[in-house]
Amino acid sequence: MIFINIDILEPNQNWLDRADALTAQLLAANTVQDKATIIKNNQNLWGELKQHFSDVLKRKCWYSESINDFAHCHLDHFRPKSRAIDENGKDQGGYWWLAFNWRNFRYAGPAGNVRKRDYFHVNANKANSPADPLENEDIRFLDPTDPDDPAKLKFNNEGIISPKSAIVNSREYIQSEYTIRRMNLNLFGLMEGRKDKYRLTARLIRQIEQLLTLQAITFDLARRQNIKAKQLELLNLADRYSEYSAAVKYCLRESGHEWALNIAIAA
Repeated sequence: MIFINIDILEPNQNWLDRADALTAQLLAANTVQDKATIIKNNQNLWGELKQHFSDVLKRKCWYSESINDFAHCHLDHFRPKSRAIDENGKDQGGYWWLAFNWRNFRYAGPAGNVRKRDYFHVNANKANSPADPLENEDIRFLDPTDPDDPAKLKFNNEGIISPKSAIVNSREYIQSEYTIRRMNLNLFGLMEGRKDKYRLTARLIRQIEQLLTLQAITFDLARRQNIKAKQLELLNLADRYSEYSAAVKYCLRESGHEWALNIAIAA
């Protein structure tokens, strides 16, 4: 997971006008069934934005950072439309009024989004109507559009993603564990992909360190070019459009080398 600035994704005015009109219909609808019918009959509206949201990370899922070329990816409603199931299996009430709100959309791979479904645990201050402020909700899911949330995850050389916090009763740990479990972020294929990238990153770091040690003894122009080539490879691996770039950046930062940290920052 890496941060996505959703503010830059505002759709065109024509789409916004149509979304506003449908939201007005939802607000005017008298029954739950009427609202559900409006949503069901207009699913194509958010489908129009799927490519737009996919292009942000060049087809990468916002949660897993995987590229799903042979899969039908989804435009996830972060806060679910019809139901919001808590950890005890109880429906806390869906966010029907956000069905056509583009800020509630996230681009997601199918395995994670199907697993997520209607699960959305709110610890406190659950919004149950359009008048309730969403910003007051204490939610359990990590959100890729929240700049603080991606940093709550860590990676290892087996490709496993886990909470960065070691305090199991801390808010950060509980959020991270919940997100990993509900989004199936340790699916075998994802772990294999992250493992390959993490181990390649660690190998390049070791090779560069060995070359830098030799360079400190005897400066060599050919060796300098080799170092630069390997550092450029790391920069490409850490690029936000590269699969599993968060694992690559984590490995760079954890190495403890200033030059590696600089590459993570530059990427």
